[in-house]
Amino acid sequence: MVKLIVFDLDGTLIDSRLDLAGAVNHMRGTMGLEPLTADRVISFVGNGVPNLVRRAIADAEVDFDEALRRMKKYYSCHLMDSTSLYSGVKAGLKALGAQGIKLAVVTNKPTGAATVILEKLGVAGFLADIIGGDSDYPLKPEPDALNALRAKYRLPAESCWMFGDHYTDLEAGRRAGFRRALAKYGFGEARGEKPDFEVDSFSEFVMAIKGF
Repeated sequence: MVKLIVFDLDGTLIDSRLDLAGAVNHMRGTMGLEPLTADRVISFVGNGVPNLVRRAIADAEVDFDEALRRMKKYYSCHLMDSTSLYSGVKAGLKALGAQGIKLAVVTNKPTGAATVILEKLGVAGFLADIIGGDSDYPLKPEPDALNALRAKYRLPAESCWMFGDHYTDLEAGRRAGFRRALAKYGFGEARGEKPDFEVDSFSEFVMAIKGF
C-alpha cells in the first residue's frame, strides 16, 4: 500500500515559470545585462536558487553574491504574480489525503517561499511536511530529506513514492529506495532516470496511485 507521497514543488505542483524568469531578468536588468528567454531561464531550474543564479550570470562578469541578493529580494515580493497550481492538484491532494496517505513536499526552493506559495494557493493544509532547500538536509538529488520523512513515519521504503518532474527528484527517490513517478507536464528532464511510471497530468498520477 502507498503510505507516503513526497512531491516536488516547481514543475510538479505549481507552474512558476514566468515568476522565476521574471525575477532572474529583473536581476540581470539591474546589473546591466540583457534579458534571457523564459525557456533559457527555466532550463537552469532544479538545483536550488544559488545554482539558478550562477547559471543565469554565466555569460557575464558580475558579483555572484550581489546577483543572488537581488534575485532573491525581487522574487520574495513577486512569488505569486503568475504562479498557479497545475490542473487537478488541489482536488488530487484532497483525494490522496482522504485515503490516509501522508503527503509532503521536498523542494530545493527555500522553505519560506514554498510555504507562502502553498498557503496562498490553498493546499498547504493537505501537506504534513514542507521541506525546503534551506533546511538541515542537502539539496536533492541527495536523499536525506526523503529518508528523514520515511524514518519519521516509520515506513518501509516500498510504501513511499517520490513524484517530480526532474532528474533530481527521481535520483533522490531512487537513492532512498522509494518508488518514483515522473511529471512529464513539468519543465524538468529525467536525464536517464527510469521512473516506475510517467504521467501527463496530476490527475493521471492520482488515478495511477490508486492501482498500487
